Amino acid sequence: MNIPPPWQNPYLAGHDEAARQFEAAYAAGRLPHAWLIAGIEGIGKATLAWHFAHYVMSGGANPIGKLNMQHPAARLIAAEAHPDLFVLQRPLDERTGAPKDGIPVEDARKIAPFLHMTASHGAWRVAIVDEAHALNRFGQNAILKVIEEPPEKCLILLTVTTPGVLLPTIRSRCRVLPLQPLDDAAMRAVLMRCGAETGDLGRVIALSSGSAGFALTMLQTESLPLYEEMLVLLQNLPELDMASAHRLADRVGRKTDRERFAVLAHLLTEALRKAVRAQAAGEPLADGFTARLAQGNRLDRTLQLWEKIGQTFATTEAASLDRKLAFLNALSEIRRMAA
Repeated sequence: MNIPPPWQNPYLAGHDEAARQFEAAYAAGRLPHAWLIAGIEGIGKATLAWHFAHYVMSGGANPIGKLNMQHPAARLIAAEAHPDLFVLQRPLDERTGAPKDGIPVEDARKIAPFLHMTASHGAWRVAIVDEAHALNRFGQNAILKVIEEPPEKCLILLTVTTPGVLLPTIRSRCRVLPLQPLDDAAMRAVLMRCGAETGDLGRVIALSSGSAGFALTMLQTESLPLYEEMLVLLQNLPELDMASAHRLADRVGRKTDRERFAVLAHLLTEALRKAVRAQAAGEPLADGFTARLAQGNRLDRTLQLWEKIGQTFATTEAASLDRKLAFLNALSEIRRMAA
């Protein structure tokens, strides 16, 4: 599939109101210098931030939502060569190629000197802080200083999935844009634009909770058939075919299958979360393994199961533990509760 990085993506799905607010503030000459773009993973926060950067650095000529990538500023941004643009994000682990957990404070301290320099192209200087929740307190304080005392014509764009981890002083000094998950039409537009085949799109969209990023990962890792296989495995609870469980665990627990494991782990914990919410609201659960779990079990037990399995998966990834064993343990916990 063709998935362009956010700085090279000319299209934006959804978030029309957020774009309207930004354009209106720019046109009125009252553009806040710091914006906090918040929402769940995979809904286009980074893409929106880059579109804001394109818009400002083109003097408002390059429209948010449908960029002209031949514009001189856009060509520099796409080539990661614009001298007035600074990007702060999690560095890649040289050993695994995956992003590290945090953003180094030394990198965060580079933002203030950069923004205080004179713009090379005579307009704005822009800093994008992608996944600002990955900053520790020292890194956040380094950014806070420039947010509190910004130079003229500077723009700071922060994306975050969990705004509560940021310092209250950062949140209070930013224009907050809370983004909603994408609707089905926007999801389908993103997936089709990236070259996804139409066959399983309906099911993938239904399982992705409005996150195009998660849907694309599900398609890239071919995880949907494995999830459906897991549901078949759990449909006979409290009986569990352990031989089949081991074969499935072998296919999601290999060291090279980190993303596939993450997708299955998320789908399983999300199914349990929805079961907890439905049980708490007194709503009927659709037939499936979660409905069997809820039968004869109190809400607190379902809640404990969801929390325990979620913690198991989180610890496995954080400590690089045996993924196959973690997956089998999760299935065994579900079987025990259904017994």
